[in-house]
Amino acid sequence: MKTKSGSGHPDRGGATRREFLLGASAAAFAAGVPFVAAGPAVAAAPIELVHWSWLAASDGEVWAKMIAAFNDAHKDKGVQIRMELVPEEQYVTKVLAAAATGKAPDFGWGTAGKAAGMARDEVTVPLDDLAKQVGLDLADFSASSLEAARYPKYDNKLFMVPMDLMSLQPEINLDIAKEAGLDPSKPPQDAKTLLDWALAMTKREGGKVVRSGIMMTGAGVQTTVTWGIIAAQLGFQRASADLKTACVNPDAGKQAMQWVLDLFDKHKVSTRDVTDRYKAFGTGQGGIFWTGPWTLNGYLGQKLNFQTSLFPNVGGALHTYREMGGLELYAQSDKSRYEATLAAVKWLSDNSFLWTTVGRGASPRKSILERPDYKSAGAPWAVRGAFVDGMAFATEGEIPVVAGPDFTIYSGGNFLAKTLDGVWAGQTTIDQAMAQIQEQWQRGLDEG
Repeated sequence: MKTKSGSGHPDRGGATRREFLLGASAAAFAAGVPFVAAGPAVAAAPIELVHWSWLAASDGEVWAKMIAAFNDAHKDKGVQIRMELVPEEQYVTKVLAAAATGKAPDFGWGTAGKAAGMARDEVTVPLDDLAKQVGLDLADFSASSLEAARYPKYDNKLFMVPMDLMSLQPEINLDIAKEAGLDPSKPPQDAKTLLDWALAMTKREGGKVVRSGIMMTGAGVQTTVTWGIIAAQLGFQRASADLKTACVNPDAGKQAMQWVLDLFDKHKVSTRDVTDRYKAFGTGQGGIFWTGPWTLNGYLGQKLNFQTSLFPNVGGALHTYREMGGLELYAQSDKSRYEATLAAVKWLSDNSFLWTTVGRGASPRKSILERPDYKSAGAPWAVRGAFVDGMAFATEGEIPVVAGPDFTIYSGGNFLAKTLDGVWAGQTTIDQAMAQIQEQWQRGLDEG
């Protein structure tokens, strides 16, 4: 086993996603979904599996129930899971350190596409053969989720069992929509209607935007991910399909930068003065906010009057941001633990109905999506449905190379965000920014 690299994606700029979840967790969690256990994972000899998780907020409460249900179902079957919480910002560092000393946890949480370095350095364990051994039904997973769990540059092996799928979709404040005379049953679907809605929902005082039609921040995650989504819709590709060429169609990327700038300076439907986008939308300072399903429990707990719709097609081809969470196995000196570990992960996946209706994101499992009670469980479909249906065009995930974090569009502090922040602040021209991005990303692809 080699230990060298790390990843992770700090969500900087105002409150982080994790901070938002922590603030929301006390008021928000409302389970009440029946937990149906499938067949047990059976170990030949008593074994305690060590599981590391960074889920410590409202999603963590649901995940703790999942682990408790596993242990209850296996209390007489010789296998138990001991879960340990590790801060998300320290997670990769701690995994690498533990792996280097031969004391890595058996399994833990990962984000698809962000651990190419750990796959290269043999910190994570390839799962294709193990999946067959424990009977994990890979045919029940969506093809796109399995593709995201692999690293093409490392023999295209499976390094993660997908657990949940997340995308960015617009949440709409219905009180503001009503005040603006807008019909929520006909949300924006293209560039024109999006701008019409934004103009109607924007409030200005003395020429200054005091309520954004489209929630933006002056820097960080929100502007970066918006650029990434719009650029993809306009035909920009961060990397070619063969991962050899960076910045395919750079003019589309430049056009997307101008689109974001126009929200502030031409259309005046957004303000750079917002720093905490979660709090601002929750307190009525924005009409439309594209964000992820991790906000639902919090805003429902606040009793915010909102709905979620599908991302509009602004650029000509419908795309939005995609993120996939999953469980990965870490290298052990005692390789006999792998089969029992993946059997436990299989059980958690087979029984992830609760996790993918109340905990976080949409299910990657066809059998769960097809359950008749999938739409009626968890948060109301009016706020949850777009995050499930919208996965059909959620294509903008991670670039699966070691330098992948530099390519991440959902980041407020990586190379991309820092480069784009210069554009939003007027310190860097669009042409200069694209040249810098193209040079850095090409270097990243060349390194593999």
